[in-house]
Amino acid sequence: MNPTAVLNIIYRTAVLIKKTVKDVKANQQQCKRLEERIDAINQCLKSLNDRDLKRSEIKQSLDNFRKCVQECLDFITQFKEKTSWFVRVFKNQNHKEQFQELNFQLSQCANDLNLGINLKQLFDVKIDENDQKTDLNTIESKIDDIAQLMEQMKEEQYNHYKGIQENIKQRLNS
Repeated sequence: MNPTAVLNIIYRTAVLIKKTVKDVKANQQQCKRLEERIDAINQCLKSLNDRDLKRSEIKQSLDNFRKCVQECLDFITQFKEKTSWFVRVFKNQNHKEQFQELNFQLSQCANDLNLGINLKQLFDVKIDENDQKTDLNTIESKIDDIAQLMEQMKEEQYNHYKGIQENIKQRLNS
């Protein structure tokens, strides 16, 4: 694929990430940090000229970054879904490993793209740990809301089950 086309896909996906992060219901800090890191890499990518984009090694690196950005969007979107974010949080608290993996992939992409970014500053582990703590505290403060949403979901499932049972009973009687 043409490097310019790949860049356009990356930029569009980054815009979607920015919009999605505003609507996440859990892990806001860690999602925001992913978005900021992608934005920082994109700012450096915008400085590449046509000659840079024609280098064969940059094509593969750009495609890897595109895939990584898409993975970030897919992951962040999970926390936006109104009906299921609390189940994900209940089962996996703050998704520490997934965030670490995505941050590692972003770091690798930035390194492969050789953009002259200060990776130690951009991917500071202490900032990540603070984000995790903040998100976990936020989740803990919402524990009553999560329990209420789970009870509501259980009630809806029960009513759905009762409806199916009633439907089967009517069919059997006819």
